[in-house]
This record gives sequence, C-alpha cells and structure tokens, in this order.
Amino acid sequence: MWHAKFPGPLEEWIALERSFSEIKNCSGMSENKLYGTYQHGRAGYEHLSRKKIPKFKSITDADIDFVKSTLDENPTQTCSDNMRRLSDKGTITSKSTVRKMIDSAEYTASTPRYGQMIREANKLKRVEFCKQLIAVNEQFDDIIFTDEATVQLHDNKVVIYRRKDCVAPVLQKPKHPLKVHVWGGISRRGTTQILIFEGILKSDFFVNTILRLGLLPFIRQTYPNQHRFQQDNDPKHRSNLSKRFMQENQINWWDIWPSESPDFNPIEMVWSMMKQRLNKKKLSTKNDLTSGIKDFWKNDLTVERCNTFIDHNFKVLPVAVFIGGRATGDLPKKIFLERSRSRSLSYFNDQFDLEEVKERLAAVKY
Repeated sequence: MWHAKFPGPLEEWIALERSFSEIKNCSGMSENKLYGTYQHGRAGYEHLSRKKIPKFKSITDADIDFVKSTLDENPTQTCSDNMRRLSDKGTITSKSTVRKMIDSAEYTASTPRYGQMIREANKLKRVEFCKQLIAVNEQFDDIIFTDEATVQLHDNKVVIYRRKDCVAPVLQKPKHPLKVHVWGGISRRGTTQILIFEGILKSDFFVNTILRLGLLPFIRQTYPNQHRFQQDNDPKHRSNLSKRFMQENQINWWDIWPSESPDFNPIEMVWSMMKQRLNKKKLSTKNDLTSGIKDFWKNDLTVERCNTFIDHNFKVLPVAVFIGGRATGDLPKKIFLERSRSRSLSYFNDQFDLEEVKERLAAVKY
C-alpha cells in the first residue's frame, strides 16, 4: 500500500516520466524500498525482464521548462538559486543536474555586458526624439557631438591565453591606477580640440576651458555659418553659467537631446576605440598616457572615421523606435548587416518591411 501522501499508482507517475526524487518525496518511501518495489515488478512492469526495465529520468521536461521560465524571469540567478527554487516545488536535485537542466533549456552563462539604465519616462522621450529625426531624414551635417570620458592606465581589458595545465598569469595592476579625463567632439567636418584634465569637472571649468577654448574656436573656424551643439544633460552642461555663455557667444545648443541616451552619441564609439588602442601600447607614466591620447586624436580619428561613426546612427535610431526606447546595444549591427556609410535614416527605417530583416528579428532575442 502506498503512503498516504502519494496521489496515485506508482506506475502512473512513472508513465508521466516523473523524476526519481519527485516519486520518492510523494510516496514517502526510502530510496532502497522504492528501487526494490520498482525493480521487482510491483510498479506496473511485471511483464518486463530485469534487464529491460526502463530507468527513471533524472531530468524531466517539466523541470527544464521550470528552469527556463525562471531564467527568463531573472537571468542573473545562480545555479544554487535554481536548485533552491526547484526544491521549493518538490524537485530535490544536485547542482550538476541543475547545470544539465540549464543546458537543456538552451541557456549558457557568460560575463554580463553593462549598459546605460533607462527609466520608463526616458524611453518614451527617446522614441519621440528618434521619430522626429526619422521624419525629416536627419543627416547630422551640422551637428557637433561632444562628451567627456575617463581614461586610465592598466585598464587590462585584453585577452590572455594560457596553457590548459597552467593557471592564468596575473597582470599587475595598482590599487589606484593613474587616470585622466578628456573632452572632445566630432562632426562631419572633423574633430574639435581634445582637452585633457584632472580633478572634478565643475561649471566654471566647463565654461572657461571646455566651451571657451575647446568648442568656440572650432565653431568659428569650421562651422561659421550654421551649427548645432550636442551635449548630454549633465547638470554642469545645463547650469545658468553655461547657458549664459552659450547665449552670449551664439553657440546653438541642440537642446532636445533625451536623457540616458549614450547609444545615440557616436562619440561613445570614439572613446571605445581610443581605449582599445591605448591598451595595446606600453604606457607606464602620465606623459605616456596623455601622449597616446593626443596621438590617437590627431592620427587615428580622421574625418572619414568620424563620418563612419556618425552614420552608424542611421541604424541605431530606427532600432530604438522599434524596441520601444530601450538601450540598443549591438542590436543594430545584428539586424542590419550592410554598412551604414552613405545611407540614411529613412533607408534603414524602411528595411523593417523586408522579409530577411523580419527573419533576423525573429532569430535575435531582444
């Protein structure tokens, strides 16, 4: 006679491919007794020989679906977290089995990529901003894209190989690596001056050094007739001192930029490339670092490269609208395989109607 907790005949549970742990927990039997009952033909398999008796499945489809839904809900859960949640629903299993379930659910672990957090209110503003530019097929011909960044020595963002039978070598890194801040801008006609500074960026320094010495000469020399000055919504950029200086010096601030939108600013790709190039050089002093930054800005950041970075927005903005204002990440280049150079916002916006693009969208998890 089965235990009072057991809901039905054991053979029905086996036919449903329940895991051994589930049957054991529901029947109240010991492990040895359950195996004995099963193997001696008292579980609905009397007509089978001992060798042909099927084995219990250690992983069931229901367990796999449960793990999949759990990871869909929160992909940062660890193997132990999943094991505890399985235990709460009655499936007692080991970490190794949970790893098999995760693999069967077609999930794999990787180092997360971190991006800008975007609040719901700003998602709506991002979508509206993109729609405005797509409607007029914006070409960004007179826009100066600017931003600040921090660059440091010993960033150590490199790939390192080791023999399979050896531990990974340690790359030495100081506790407080030397770092500097930079400000710069790019446009269809080239770059502004690169400014390198240390310490906290304050409104007076932003106005008297960055705007006066970095931006204003570039506007007067390169865009004497018409320009639009882009910057993010940092409080220093929007201070009364900054607004007054821009108004007095006829700096046309493009004040429609949505907050939390670094993926719309092509200069972010400039900073990424600059850091990659610096990591490949043997830099050990502050002078080495500043010289490397200036060399990159002068020799690597050509007008053609600036235009390539700016043209990437032709892909980014339509994708941002399509996904409801969320961060675009590397989704644009996965959806649109062709180069964005010499294309337009309208061109890529119309691509969403193509079958091949629809197929890529269906294949990409966004």
